[in-house]
Amino acid sequence: MQTLKVTKDKKVNGVTIKRISLFLIFIILTVLSLMIGADNNVTIGNLIKMDDTAGQTFIISRAPRTIAIILTASGLSIAGLIMQAISRNKFMSPSTSGTTDAAMLGVLLSYLLIGKQPHIIQVIFAFIFALCSTILFMTVLNKIKLRDAVYVPLVGMMYGAIIKAFTTAIAYHFGALQIVSIISLGTFNRFTNFNLLYIVLVPLFLSVIYATRFSIAGMGEDFSKGLGLNYKRTIFLGLCIIAVISAASFVTVGPITFVGLIIPNMVSAFYGDDVKKSIFDVAVLGAVFVLLCDIFSRLIIYPYEVAVGFTIGIVGGLIFLIILFRRIKYGKQ
Repeated sequence: MQTLKVTKDKKVNGVTIKRISLFLIFIILTVLSLMIGADNNVTIGNLIKMDDTAGQTFIISRAPRTIAIILTASGLSIAGLIMQAISRNKFMSPSTSGTTDAAMLGVLLSYLLIGKQPHIIQVIFAFIFALCSTILFMTVLNKIKLRDAVYVPLVGMMYGAIIKAFTTAIAYHFGALQIVSIISLGTFNRFTNFNLLYIVLVPLFLSVIYATRFSIAGMGEDFSKGLGLNYKRTIFLGLCIIAVISAASFVTVGPITFVGLIIPNMVSAFYGDDVKKSIFDVAVLGAVFVLLCDIFSRLIIYPYEVAVGFTIGIVGGLIFLIILFRRIKYGKQ
């Protein structure tokens, strides 16, 4: 009994140390993100001295951008965590299920049908198409009995490619290819006003409240009903959360791939599939990952920058391959 207690204490202490270390890295990267930019006048010293130019640049540009990075990264990471939980598949995410591509189609149609409109209208269109597309994909996926979970991202990418090809065809027909090229670029340099991203706070709050229910739903419909859980309502709520996060982040910063796929897989190695236990770490690790990629994108050709979507695509793709090969090697599903 004493041996079990000592082992448990060591495990708890190890988890606590990992969380504290992760949070400290997050704080350091946040400060670095706030200090990096083309305007060298923004320094900690000038901000302490309350320099007007440095203060305005910090408030108007640097702070909103860093907050946008944190909200986008945390939101997409949690969206991936919920999608993997309710689908019972570790390779599901907004970028591998056609959700992001459907959001792109929705934004394009909002341009073609309404013309110039507030970004909130684009979010509504993106949300509707993302939600319908995700429901369709998960319905089809449940009908297809795949023997190996590694085929899921391949099917999802094929599904997303069909939606993207359809989007391109519509854009070509109506002479809107330039709009597609703009909205399909993932970058935090698109706007200086990221207020629309605060919509993500609502689904993030709901994610924390319903975290336990998502974990139970991931055990199957029969098991969930046995515990008194309204399975279909929980699944629909999870899909709505995923669609809102995907739509708001896509309209504001464009497609950010792999974040919702690799971050939950990395965290689950320590905490298992318990959504409630891992949701905080998923959000923070997602923010750390995107902050790192964004800082690198801003420094590689300083004072110019590379689109962060390009950097995340390369780094995230490599990490995904490592996760994929490890699961194949050890026979995990």
